[in-house]
Amino acid sequence: MQISKKEKETITKALSHWQSSGLIDAQKAKELDESIENKPFNWQSLAHYSFLFALVSLLIAVVSIFADKALLDLIDSLISTSYATKSITFIAFSALFFWLDYRYNLKKKRKKYSKEVFAFFGAIFLAIASGFISFLFGMEENPGVIILGLASLYFVIAVVRNKELLWLFGIIAIVIAFGSITHNLGKDNYLFIGMNFPMRFTFFGALILIVTYFIKKAEKLKPFVEPTYWSGLIIFFMSLWFLTIFGNYNSYEKWLEIRQFYLWWYSLILLLASFGAILIGIKKEDSLLKNIGISFIFLNLYTRYFEYFWDELHKALFFGIIAVSFWLIGKKAEKIWDRE
Repeated sequence: MQISKKEKETITKALSHWQSSGLIDAQKAKELDESIENKPFNWQSLAHYSFLFALVSLLIAVVSIFADKALLDLIDSLISTSYATKSITFIAFSALFFWLDYRYNLKKKRKKYSKEVFAFFGAIFLAIASGFISFLFGMEENPGVIILGLASLYFVIAVVRNKELLWLFGIIAIVIAFGSITHNLGKDNYLFIGMNFPMRFTFFGALILIVTYFIKKAEKLKPFVEPTYWSGLIIFFMSLWFLTIFGNYNSYEKWLEIRQFYLWWYSLILLLASFGAILIGIKKEDSLLKNIGISFIFLNLYTRYFEYFWDELHKALFFGIIAVSFWLIGKKAEKIWDRE
């Protein structure tokens, strides 16, 4: 049996313990130890991250094209047709790539990552088509409803085709739709029911985490629990971190008038949320939740250092205080661990 180095160390310790306790003899312990071996290089992880970086880079390239007005004007001049024709053309391209994805998946069962390229392009062309549809109906200033429809399409296709990639596209689209719709509803003062962007996305991230709980209960949606869960965590913690910097202000001028110290309680909320994430992560053996909690504790501390103490407090003293505080926390945790 092939297992990781860490798993083998755990099993070896267990065998040694069982042998010393008299549960198994030395010969049996040796046979069991020899039956396990370390896994070779994890090519699956390399393939996963290589294709992930390739897709992200490609997405950035596509976004860069559509962020460049001069390039868009050039494309528009090269394809001098109506928005209706452009919409239908890109919908046709999207349908073609989704069909190729279906055909390719029938033949290549084992190629988990490379076969996603057709679905990726299908999703991109569908997004481009929705952009032209918003221009067609004069909704370029308020495309939230169109993007919400696009998100719904992504989710439906993701469930039908069992595609995590398309589910992620759906989450990205619904995040953009939420931002667009709430921005237009609060256009007069840039607040939506009293909340600026960081505040409303903090609640939106929390809502996604709540939705994750219900997704777990639906058998058909179980493959999408993990991407929904970590998307919700990232949106929630990133938004909360932005809230510690900008507060719930609706203009840059108002934010400049206040001192960062007045936003201390947002930092406290982020700190408590991070510690809560670590404790729950440890209790439930959820490494993702635990690592996010740890990451945002340090991000919070570094941010506060640059805001409050960059000029007044020496770096060595600031990080010395942090070191002592974490040493005390570690010592307390070690005592609890020893008792258990």
